[in-house]
Amino acid sequence: MQGGQGMSEVRGYANDTHRGTNLYAFGVAFVASVGGFLFGYDLAIVCGANLYLKEVFHLSSAAFGFATGSAALGCIIGPFLGAWLCDALGRNRTMMVACALLGIGSIMTAIPRDIATFNIFRIVGGIGVGLCSLASPMYISEVSPPRMRGGLGFMYQLAIVVGSVAAPFVSFLIVKLAPESVCWRWMFASEVLPVVVFLVLLALLPQSPRWLAGRGRNDEALAVLARVDGAEFAKAEMEQIKTSLAQETGKLSELFAPGIRYALGIGILLAFFNNWTGWSVMGGYIPMLLEATGLKDRSLAFLQFAVTYGFMGLMTLIACWTVDRVGRRPLWLFASALMAVVTALTGVVFHYHLSGWIVLLVIILCTVPHGLALGPLPWLMMSEIFPTRLRARAVSLTTAFLWVTIYSGAQLFPIMTDYSDKLIGSVGGAFWLFTVICIFAFLFGWKMLPETKGRVLEEIAASWKKQK
Repeated sequence: MQGGQGMSEVRGYANDTHRGTNLYAFGVAFVASVGGFLFGYDLAIVCGANLYLKEVFHLSSAAFGFATGSAALGCIIGPFLGAWLCDALGRNRTMMVACALLGIGSIMTAIPRDIATFNIFRIVGGIGVGLCSLASPMYISEVSPPRMRGGLGFMYQLAIVVGSVAAPFVSFLIVKLAPESVCWRWMFASEVLPVVVFLVLLALLPQSPRWLAGRGRNDEALAVLARVDGAEFAKAEMEQIKTSLAQETGKLSELFAPGIRYALGIGILLAFFNNWTGWSVMGGYIPMLLEATGLKDRSLAFLQFAVTYGFMGLMTLIACWTVDRVGRRPLWLFASALMAVVTALTGVVFHYHLSGWIVLLVIILCTVPHGLALGPLPWLMMSEIFPTRLRARAVSLTTAFLWVTIYSGAQLFPIMTDYSDKLIGSVGGAFWLFTVICIFAFLFGWKMLPETKGRVLEEIAASWKKQK
């Protein structure tokens, strides 16, 4: 896939003196990316509270596992509901619905008297997370100028990392300040504050220009584009949006037409490699892996866990600056090759039962390729590659599949490590499996992954017609 006329137009307006300010585009993307913060915060806060849940509700191992992972079931449901909401209400109003569900879930999981009520409202909150995971990156992609779309899109992944780091720190403070009998309730209730802030900020956002144009509200769409990236560029982009919409039926069957079917396959593979190249599967088990190497101090294990996410955030910040300069494909190829090397090395460390600083080092190294590309690029590109009328439905399918892979990784990693330990005497085999998957991720990037850097969304969508 090569950039055509659309790419030339993007470059031609690069020096437009009437271009919208970078600050406004950044502000809009920043607000939308708060959905990623809630994503990370909601799924991480349970890690601090689940030990209390087990004691308070006298849970069996199976019930404990379900209570810990119940939100993921809602996350799988969320994108399917979101496909309809994003088309019916718009992307930003869908995020408002997500806020309402997250707020309800936060309050009701803080006050339950039985575990069934807790699980029900964890699922409700999970649906809100699932809605955010669809609507937030889609909105950022549709509003951002092509020249900035990669960096602004990566803000969503950065927000997930920040939320994942914030949750354990908030939990630590609550444990210090609240009575032990109720501290877990305050952990879940603490999410209400960022939910309310997000809801207020969302009220300030414009609707997506692509969504407005799809409903014939062209003047409003043009106004949003001009505010984001200047009047001249907005006119050119608006013409491409109109042409694209005129050629799209929006029917579900169009998803399986030859060209779009190829794009859908790319989206599904991006979702798979996002989670099965190593970090996303092992990420929730870092304290367990550290303890398995002989680390006795559990608080130190949690501190080292926070350190790894700190490095993840640093890598994602670097990626925000790099992705629109280097491009998507080179970043993906570099990251998948690097992750293959790092997971192979990590497997060696665990296979030979090494301990001390080397263990923390290899785990930190695993965050580098994930933070640079394997984590954020799928979220960005799944929202870039589909036509406007099909985008909500297509992204809902790929996002739901992504959540299935998240759930499967969390479910299967303990089984994989147990099997590896029985087979070769260590958990190293699980990491060598990731190495093999990373090699396939590299081949996928080399043979299939398109370059979307600097291209208008309609140009990307039109290019699929060349595929058979």
